[in-house]
Amino acid sequence: MKKIFAIVLFSLAFAVSTVSARTDLCFKNEGLKEVQTVSLTLTGDKIEGTFEVSSYDESTAHEIFEFTGTMAGSLLTINFRGTVPYERAPKCAKIVWTLNKTTLKIPIYGKNYKTNKY
Repeated sequence: MKKIFAIVLFSLAFAVSTVSARTDLCFKNEGLKEVQTVSLTLTGDKIEGTFEVSSYDESTAHEIFEFTGTMAGSLLTINFRGTVPYERAPKCAKIVWTLNKTTLKIPIYGKNYKTNKY
């Protein structure tokens, strides 16, 4: 009887620790032409999530891109299934995002319309 009680207690403790180690996050960027939403789930050092791109025009369909990855400190190494939903810098081999307490920094290669530089 004591063994069964110990096994049940251990299983409950393991289940609670597994659920509490999971964190769901959502970040949104409302740009000039489109809205980009990143939803991700952190489980230990593993990452799963979606990158959604939608237009302000209601008649245009939105696109959803799934990704997985790993976390080391505040750096997230991302692997998209299929195509990457934004333009990366030339000669950029890996996709690395930076996660802070309230922000997610995603390096996107594009033109800055204030400075007219890429």
